[in-house]
Amino acid sequence: MKTLTALAIKFIATFAALYVILGLIYAASFQSVVLLTVLIGIISYIIGDIMLLPRTNNVVATSIDFGLAFLMIWSIEAFGNVDDNYLTLFWASIFGGLGVAFCEYFFHIFMYRRFYPHEQKSKQNMTVMNYAMEASEDITPDPEDRQDK
Repeated sequence: MKTLTALAIKFIATFAALYVILGLIYAASFQSVVLLTVLIGIISYIIGDIMLLPRTNNVVATSIDFGLAFLMIWSIEAFGNVDDNYLTLFWASIFGGLGVAFCEYFFHIFMYRRFYPHEQKSKQNMTVMNYAMEASEDITPDPEDRQDK
């Protein structure tokens, strides 16, 4: 039930961002906005929210979601582009990806609090000393440098 709630929130936020940016500003069709919402929602939920978010942080997962959204908007809108106006398509993909990334940033905060509360605390406890180690100069001793000669 928590997963369905998370997916519903993700779909509503993504649809709102894409409809305002692509539908109202760049005059994309309603069907393409719905298709993009579903594809971006499912793929970014699997890759960004389930696989990357617990292992990395919010910035990395949001950056990956921006890249995914940009590529998917570009590819699907380019398929239906009959005007060959690729500069407008580029900017629509950039702004659409930024809109999705903005929504994803806050969605990741929701996911951290709801699904991964232990991950957030364990990442805060990491310090530089966790990576400290001891090392010596020689890995294997040289027999000619012995002191008892």
